[in-house]
Amino acid sequence: MRRYPAVAVILGASLLAGCASFMAEPYQTPEVKLSANWAGTVPEAEAAWPDVDWWRRLQVQELDGFIATALAENTDLRAAVARVEQARARSRVASSGLYPVITVPATAGVTDRVGSSKQEFYDIALSASYELDIWGRNRFSSESGQQVLNASIYDREAVRIALVADVATNYFLILSLRDRLRTAEQNLASARRLMDLIEAQFRAGKVSALEVERQRTVVAAAEATVPPLRERERAALDALAVLLGRVPEQLRVEGQSLRPIPLPPVAAGLPSELLERRPDIRRAEADLLAANADIGAARAAMFPTVSLTGTGGYQSDALSRLFRSSTGFYTLSADILGVIFDGGRLSGQRDIALARKQELAENYRKSVLVAFQEVEDALAGTEHFEAEQKALVKAATHAREAYRLAEKRYFYGAADFTTVLDAQRAYLAAELSVDPARFAWAASVVGLYRALGGGWQPAPAEESGGAAPAGSDATGPGRADPKISFNP
Repeated sequence: MRRYPAVAVILGASLLAGCASFMAEPYQTPEVKLSANWAGTVPEAEAAWPDVDWWRRLQVQELDGFIATALAENTDLRAAVARVEQARARSRVASSGLYPVITVPATAGVTDRVGSSKQEFYDIALSASYELDIWGRNRFSSESGQQVLNASIYDREAVRIALVADVATNYFLILSLRDRLRTAEQNLASARRLMDLIEAQFRAGKVSALEVERQRTVVAAAEATVPPLRERERAALDALAVLLGRVPEQLRVEGQSLRPIPLPPVAAGLPSELLERRPDIRRAEADLLAANADIGAARAAMFPTVSLTGTGGYQSDALSRLFRSSTGFYTLSADILGVIFDGGRLSGQRDIALARKQELAENYRKSVLVAFQEVEDALAGTEHFEAEQKALVKAATHAREAYRLAEKRYFYGAADFTTVLDAQRAYLAAELSVDPARFAWAASVVGLYRALGGGWQPAPAEESGGAAPAGSDATGPGRADPKISFNP
């Protein structure tokens, strides 16, 4: 009969299990006011780019190999993977309160009484303890831990996207610098050729020493453009090697020119839903969901806890009789623990959690605004740099022809040397400006991929309704897919 009070406590506590819902903080995605112009659609014919593996469409096998190596060997990405494993372990720790703790204590000994023989005794028991999660404190802690894990997964995805973008950008920069080096060396050769002609005319008495010195100045200036380009190429190679997890001396880049690589056009129309896949936005909401769960846990901590303990086993004064039914025993008890006065510690923790949620809500709004800013900048960059590069190509073509005509007229006596110098300077400058503009265009295309959080196409997990980013293997409870509210 002694066990009935404990059973009554257990049944009464079970009836109160629904009280956890009163502790929960209602969650709603923070509202972000955005223009209705963002609610567009991507034409079906152009919706394939940029996709998750956008670089494969460029059909540059060397770049494919570099990105594959970086995804396998990059130290930052490996560190991010390790952080995910840490978060996964912490999530298991946070969820441990939802399950009972079971131990198996066993004791053995010998008693020796005066006038009696020695007697051995044995005691084997199974002990279990469990905290009834009446107010949901353990469940909220578990949910918070899961959202922290999700945030870590989104961080890993952000590192992966940034890594791919950095590898592509550095590769394009190396090829662009090699284009610029060839142009600079060709310009230098052209300036030296003209200097040889001027010096020959000077020796024949047809031109003055002033014209010779002015042309030598042009040659020296052309020579000065080569060393900085070589140094920048070396630095870009070293940076790419680090991204690949290699020693710089081990890296060899076979590609020689950015010009033959076709840069894909960007699809017109930008659906705002694309930004919901950005890892930083997902991370911001995962933090917000974790803070929301922390509020519930902080509130629940202010109410009493009910812990159940039970022990059952066998004891005997001889091992041969240990497992006879007559030696069995069990106990069952319930403990209720409530805080009467703590000097405001628990209420302070609740207020901290509430303020933390407000802070993270503003962080979420900012992450959405920054995402739209970055996409706007990337879209404008792809359009403007493409137009600039095409215009500079035309300018270089015209400058080359103008220089040819000025040189010809000069040697026929129809133009003075100043005209030749002016045409030569314009030609050299125009030639040197084309390749930087093409690299800026390529970099803006990569920047758009980074800003979109991976490209137009949804990842497979998202297509099936999952919440985790591409490559992740865990999703959290509660609301996992962030939605952006529009108020035109």
